[in-house]
Amino acid sequence: MRVTADNRAPEIQRLEHLLEGMNYSVWIGAYGPFDSGRSLEEQLRHSVSNRSVVGRETPVSGSDVRSEVLEQLLHPGDGGYGPIDLPAKRSEIIRLAEELLSLVRLDQANAINAFWLAEGHPAYSVWWDFAFDIHADGQRWILMGSASD
Repeated sequence: MRVTADNRAPEIQRLEHLLEGMNYSVWIGAYGPFDSGRSLEEQLRHSVSNRSVVGRETPVSGSDVRSEVLEQLLHPGDGGYGPIDLPAKRSEIIRLAEELLSLVRLDQANAINAFWLAEGHPAYSVWWDFAFDIHADGQRWILMGSASD
């Protein structure tokens, strides 16, 4: 038997727990801070998956990131899939998402790119996913999330 510890931020662990549901599982990853000297693909290969291949990068604003992350985390699903009792958890999910966005320095960012991984995604995405390369104060944070069944 192999036992591993989940060393991710408690905000991430709690969000994933709150969003568990019927035929629905959420994964969130936040990486950094890193030095900005590497390319995004090099940093992903070093810290996320050695198979990472970036398929696309697009500049986005902090408000776009906040909107997309909240929209995805609050995705209600339908009768066949989705988080259990989402309305009762909504305020805690929003609070934890804001803490997560603070952790990755979203409001201090001077450059942000949305990106898509053509290969090497650490989680299987079915319902939604997001990935952002956030640069602030000479450092980089990578924020990723996805939902699957």
